[in-house]
Amino acid sequence: MDGLRYDRLTRSPATAPVLHALMAAGAVGTSLLPYGRADDESSADTAYTDSGPGWSSVLTGVWPDRHGVTGNDFKGADYARFPDFLTRAARARPGLRTAAAVSWPALVRRGTLGRAIGRRVRHNGESRGYGTADGRVARTALRWLTTSDPDVLFVYFGATDEAGHATGPLSPAYDRALLAQDAHLGRLLAAIEARESDPGRAAERWTVLVTTDHGHLDTGGHGGDSRAEREVFVILAEPGGPARPGVTRLDTPRLIDIAPTVLDRLGIPVDPAWGLQGRVLPSPTAPTSEWS
Repeated sequence: MDGLRYDRLTRSPATAPVLHALMAAGAVGTSLLPYGRADDESSADTAYTDSGPGWSSVLTGVWPDRHGVTGNDFKGADYARFPDFLTRAARARPGLRTAAAVSWPALVRRGTLGRAIGRRVRHNGESRGYGTADGRVARTALRWLTTSDPDVLFVYFGATDEAGHATGPLSPAYDRALLAQDAHLGRLLAAIEARESDPGRAAERWTVLVTTDHGHLDTGGHGGDSRAEREVFVILAEPGGPARPGVTRLDTPRLIDIAPTVLDRLGIPVDPAWGLQGRVLPSPTAPTSEWS
């Protein structure tokens, strides 16, 4: 969910009831995007608070000093050496069914989501508006979950970021965009629950990860190094599995932790030669010793 501020998400269950229920059933944590010295934006410690770098880090498991993307022009992208996690999964296990549906078409056009992915669908939020395009993304993903058998599914919603730019994250429009995205997620989770209760799919075990690429200033906008722009979150849940009572916090999960976590849940060992910088996040049902 693009440009979603954690404090706006968590201020009331009414703002996003599905996400609040997901957090209660799983685990959640926050971290700050690393940002180099103000006088040295070439620092390897700089993650940049724009969508191109953010989603590249989510999908590749490395920071911009490796994947090369420092802005929304995607100049310098090195997806050949650092491809997205769906591409890595498809290459490691060619039989896997991978799919991605997005409302920001640049993620497909610029190659952030690679050609090795089985299905790549882009609905154009730039021309249609992200509220409309997100609805189409949700319907596409819902169709895949109900009529096909995807193993790995990446879904992008962008209306929160659009509203943040237009009226700021403190506005009613931002709340409405979040509530709409929350409802989209609810329909996808209901489809997953239906799959897991289907006797013919009893072996399926789904992991759900929800994250964002950056935050927003109170007045709207991002790209700087303030806490409001740098704070990101990760929600991790495994519907259908028994939750560990009392454990709700992930220890400073980072955007680069998403890719290795997905690969871990698929049973794909991370090759050190891939150069991933993230770590595998523990399951909400894992023994206490695996938690920080």
